Amino acid sequence: MAPPRYPFVPKIRLIAMGSSVSGLRHIAADDKQAFVAALVRDHGQRLRRFLAARLRNASTDVPDLVQEVYLRLLRMPRHETIRSPQAYLFTVAHHVLYEHRLHQSATPEAVQMTDILAEIESYVEEDPATHLETRQRLEQLDEALREISPRAYATFVLHRRYGYSLEEIAGQLGVSRPMVKKYLAKAVIHCRRRFDG
Repeated sequence: MAPPRYPFVPKIRLIAMGSSVSGLRHIAADDKQAFVAALVRDHGQRLRRFLAARLRNASTDVPDLVQEVYLRLLRMPRHETIRSPQAYLFTVAHHVLYEHRLHQSATPEAVQMTDILAEIESYVEEDPATHLETRQRLEQLDEALREISPRAYATFVLHRRYGYSLEEIAGQLGVSRPMVKKYLAKAVIHCRRRFDG
């Protein structure tokens, strides 16, 4: 009775990929960091090209996405069970790219005060006195917001106008949550001083 042919299929597939996968398997059993370092060495350039080709207009995001791929590989609990490290690497890269695109599609457009002013004005009643008072208050708010830093301005608008949580704003601005709280407090205190004083 002839042995099944299946055990030979993975060897043929691994050899066809053109990488030293057996060396990666040996490293994988010893040390996860060495395993990832070998992937970086053998496939790093190809991974960057893979991501850059799919992020035509956002090529500045490629280094961050490459880093995320490697971090996910380091967090993997049983890396020695991977049969095809190259295929797994590009599968992880595909998932990271998908999540990046989802995040980018959910990112709001830049907020302009003139747009907010126009939207608020549309809600004002037709009473001329109310209209004038509201317009003056909005102009004061606009002047007050122009005096604070751009990050404090963005934090105030995202939180008060669009209802973003502090964590979401921190993610958008690339700062910590406590820093977002400081920006928001700074903007609110500045506006209160302008309106009260």
